[in-house]
Amino acid sequence: MSHSPLKTALPALAVLLLAGPLAQAQQTPLAPAGTSRAARRAAKTAAPAAIATAAPQPAPPADGPRPPRPPRPPRPGRPGDGPGPRHGQGPGPHHASVQALADFSGTLTGYLASGDDQLYDSFGFKTATGTETVRFPRHLAQALMAAAQAGSPVTVTGFRDADKDGRAALHLVSLAAGGQTVRDTPPARPATPPAEEAAAVRGTVQRLAQDPRGRTNAVVVSDGTVLRLPPGAAEQLADKLKVGAAVAATGSLHALRPGEVAAKPVRVVRAQTITLDGVQFLVQ
Repeated sequence: MSHSPLKTALPALAVLLLAGPLAQAQQTPLAPAGTSRAARRAAKTAAPAAIATAAPQPAPPADGPRPPRPPRPPRPGRPGDGPGPRHGQGPGPHHASVQALADFSGTLTGYLASGDDQLYDSFGFKTATGTETVRFPRHLAQALMAAAQAGSPVTVTGFRDADKDGRAALHLVSLAAGGQTVRDTPPARPATPPAEEAAAVRGTVQRLAQDPRGRTNAVVVSDGTVLRLPPGAAEQLADKLKVGAAVAATGSLHALRPGEVAAKPVRVVRAQTITLDGVQFLVQ
């Protein structure tokens, strides 16, 4: 028995019409049992919206503006993060400190010089509790000596501290004597820098001198000349800078800075060249 084309297509069309709602029903989460018809309808509406929200956004066109990237959070523990300046952008804030000061009254017993260049930088100070040493910057020597001599009653404003050898000392901030007050202020710069005078040194190494940090910074020659060397240069020549070694050098004479006073004349030369064991070195 023959069938018409219309009767054969009707069952296939019915299957297609039912397949669409069935697939959507499988993708749509079912509402819990017992919920109202409005709740089930809201669940069906929310599912496609959630899928649309989670879908990846299309990339912007190549020639169009790109959305700005969100800022990266700072990494903890790395230099440059936070409110301070980053590395290479200049120094950070200065770490200031304070020092309690006190007034001490007594009698100045005499000025004292130290170092290989024999410059005055302290004086003896007798109080009701004993005698101690008062240290001051070298550029204050001339002003202090003009204001107070040995035997003068003075009042020292300062603070106590230990020197590099662990000995206690009183550090001067100001001194009052005879109606005058000398304060620790920066040294004055000369209007015209003094002209350097060339000098030559020849002799043997009598001893080595050190700076407050214990680094060799000078050679005391047998004729009494103090030959100044940068600590870095002295370190490189350490195997040749020995007591008794022959030394020759050229350089410039060191002149006293404004305010400094020497206990006795000492020839101080800043080395520009130095010869040791017959080998000449340029000092920089």
